[in-house]
Amino acid sequence: MEYSVQRFPLARVMSSVVETLFKAFKYCFSTTLEVTALVLFFFLTINFSIADNSTLYNEANEFYKKAEYQAAIEQYELVLKSNFSSGALYYNLGNAYFKTNQIPMAILCYERAKKLLPGDEDVEFNHSIANLKIVDKIEVMPRLFFYNWIDAVINFFNCDGWAIAGVSSLALAFLLFVLFRITEKEGLRKLFFYLGLLLIVFAVKSFWFANIQYKEATGENTAIIFTPSVNVKSSPDANGTNLFVIHDGTKVELLDKVGDWSKVKLSDGKLGWVETGSFVVI
Repeated sequence: MEYSVQRFPLARVMSSVVETLFKAFKYCFSTTLEVTALVLFFFLTINFSIADNSTLYNEANEFYKKAEYQAAIEQYELVLKSNFSSGALYYNLGNAYFKTNQIPMAILCYERAKKLLPGDEDVEFNHSIANLKIVDKIEVMPRLFFYNWIDAVINFFNCDGWAIAGVSSLALAFLLFVLFRITEKEGLRKLFFYLGLLLIVFAVKSFWFANIQYKEATGENTAIIFTPSVNVKSSPDANGTNLFVIHDGTKVELLDKVGDWSKVKLSDGKLGWVETGSFVVI
């Protein structure tokens, strides 16, 4: 007796399953090709973008070498507009602004470079030279000596450096834990155990420092004054009492905001209110 698909339910089910699997395979294969094409397009776009930025950056450097500083500034700014930034880029841009005597912009760029290159001696030196050009010579409030030591340790690496150090320490701690489990000699077991504990403590500290560096790099709680002369008020009001005057290039800490006014603090501890449009956030 001959059975057809229509007369045998199991055959109908099997046929349906095979057909569904075939469709699924075709869909997955087609989807995979589409996803692959999208991924390739994405990476090609990134590569072209990186190549374009590299070209602009190199052109800007050439303009700088030729003392064509304004042209260099325009090229560096084009790189920034493409959502690419780095400490070296801000450092070079700051140098170009300094050469054209645009001191507030130079200081702003050096400050941004310091966020991405903490502890860099070249950035620190050029930043200090630029600060000699501004009107306000504000003395920094004295700090206890150990705060400077702590800052030096935190600035030893940037955010990525501390994160890598933390992950590496955890990996080594895990390896030491394995050695602790498989080693029979009591002396070695103690050595592996305590070294592992030290590495875990170091990893925790590293992630903490990385978090501090990240907040420092992405925070928007400091700014550079760009208005040539600013009357700092006692309250967020144009009719408030004038407390003192600051000038362009001065760095301030942003504490609060009310309407179009921001409460600022100077490095010597003085407080007051300025119009928000008088500064640019670092």
